[in-house]
Amino acid sequence: MRFAVLYPLIAAFLIVRLILPAFHGKKARAILIASIIPGALFPAVARFIGGSMVAPDLPQAVMVVGGVLQNYTFCLFALVVIREAASIPARILGLPLAALGRLRILSLSIIAVAVFSALYGAWLAAGSLVVREVTIDVKGLDPRLEGTRIVQLSDLHISSAFRGERLARTVNESNALKPDLIAITGDFVDGTVKERRDDLAALKNLKAPYGVWGCEGNHEHYVDYEGWREELPKLGVKMLYNAHETIEVNGAPVVIAGVLDPMGALRFDREKPDAAKALAGAPEAAFRLMLAHQPKLAPRIAERVDLILSGHTHGGQIFLLNPIVSKLNDGFVSGLYVLKDGVKLYVSPGTNVWNGFLLRLGTADEITLITLKAAQKETEEAAGAEADAKSNAKIKAKAGGA
Repeated sequence: MRFAVLYPLIAAFLIVRLILPAFHGKKARAILIASIIPGALFPAVARFIGGSMVAPDLPQAVMVVGGVLQNYTFCLFALVVIREAASIPARILGLPLAALGRLRILSLSIIAVAVFSALYGAWLAAGSLVVREVTIDVKGLDPRLEGTRIVQLSDLHISSAFRGERLARTVNESNALKPDLIAITGDFVDGTVKERRDDLAALKNLKAPYGVWGCEGNHEHYVDYEGWREELPKLGVKMLYNAHETIEVNGAPVVIAGVLDPMGALRFDREKPDAAKALAGAPEAAFRLMLAHQPKLAPRIAERVDLILSGHTHGGQIFLLNPIVSKLNDGFVSGLYVLKDGVKLYVSPGTNVWNGFLLRLGTADEITLITLKAAQKETEEAAGAEADAKSNAKIKAKAGGA
């Protein structure tokens, strides 16, 4: 609902600060105003015709075209705000730069950049899918887990904009990496089970010898929560709701845990995330992997686990938004972070984007391939101990010979 109100206000701002000052012909003004109105109204169309702003049930073509038009309106707004901010010193000093808003050539340049950004950003959101390989040093890692491969997927956001074909591609590329296990860190879907069941069917094809594991995200709470709690396990995903399971990987014990998303308690009077409950009874000596959709939970979990995988932030989606996203997520945006006592947190920028904001600039949809490795210092110490043992053995052998 907020977008449905916000975007018309953005359109009004653009008319007053971009179009009217720089273009005086009625025809030019009419064309430019007409170009921003569809994007400004699309969130309202999604809300009132599609039935939901979070998960509108509209034809895919409508979602894509509407998303591009919405991108154009947003990009225009961002560029005009930058221009306004840049002109403040000039206004203070009384320099000619203060008249930037009346310069047609600058306004046309802003429009051209906005058109390019809207189209390219939509292509990145819908078409880019990169594999990022990350090696994570783990303190005290059991030698039998050295080289274990984990594929992380996050924020799949399967919806009326991103259908089953998109997920099938993600599944195929994930399987090609031959992971030992797969972790999906929330926000699987936007829509009801009835609407999106067929689009999520490809999840059944994910293959990993030690299983496909998942935790919920905030978007699971918005639409058909109970339905998806029942449906996701049928698709081969072992969901962890403030719970854990202990498995053996190459003979070494591994605890895989997951916590609930705080949105459930915040807006829907559901259970809170509880790491203590999730790990109750888990063996202390095992390697502990925690799935937590929102990375801001990580500092409270770190003392209990070895590695935390999160998503939620979408890597900011647009590089200009990174400071805001960082502020909203306690300093986390994307990539690898080192927490208390050397515990590692990896924040995925997302394997997809939400259908309400089909835009990426400076980021890409990501499949993350994580390889576990013993911490370097420990590896060196182990090598040193082995060398000392061999040296001592040689000394004893010589002494015995004497």
